[in-house]
Amino acid sequence: MERRHLAECGSTNTEALAHLRAGGGPLLLSAARQTAGRGRLGRAWQSDDAALTFSLATTLPAALDLSGLSLAVGCTVADVLDAPGERIQLKWPNDLFLDGAKLGGILIETVPMPGERRGVVIGIGLNLQPLPPDADRSAYASGHAALQALDPTATASATLDRLAPALRALLADFETLGFGPWQLAFSRRDLTAGRPVRVGERTGVARGVSTSGELLLDTDTGLCLISAGELSLRLENPSP
Repeated sequence: MERRHLAECGSTNTEALAHLRAGGGPLLLSAARQTAGRGRLGRAWQSDDAALTFSLATTLPAALDLSGLSLAVGCTVADVLDAPGERIQLKWPNDLFLDGAKLGGILIETVPMPGERRGVVIGIGLNLQPLPPDADRSAYASGHAALQALDPTATASATLDRLAPALRALLADFETLGFGPWQLAFSRRDLTAGRPVRVGERTGVARGVSTSGELLLDTDTGLCLISAGELSLRLENPSP
């Protein structure tokens, strides 16, 4: 996999998608600063040297179910950075939390490719340093967490060096195995399991995920499988 670093760009995902459209091969693209980064639902996500921002571009079979890919990526990142599994948790479908506050997120985008392949770009953003006292915290409703709270020596380049080989291995395995092998790993880090949540207009209790990565939502009318949506924790006490 080619590895490339930019001093600045609009969005590493945008650059990686353009690379695939131009016929480029597998690419790991990082940027010291991005000026037009985005998260899920079109939210802006700016970054500088206080964060690690990178994207992996590859192709996968067009028929492969990508429903659980963001969860598998989250498990892989968490296992590399927090091997004991004590402090990093995952919030369906794409967020990483450290000690109960948001550490980072994952954004997966796709592009049609010739033949039976599909271009896939996995964007990952991780907070490295704590926010300064006068920073705007409005984007962090769940609080802001920084990787240096877990590893005071963490830098962007060193963290990327640790993550890159594990993510390459993940992509190779996911292509042949799908999400199934990561279902148990996700359950060990599931932030919302057994807790009242809201996804869109639906409310219920989160009961983990399916073998395809769908959220299992226990509602008044039965168990629902949800493949996409914005999950938020409700204020009621957790269900046993």
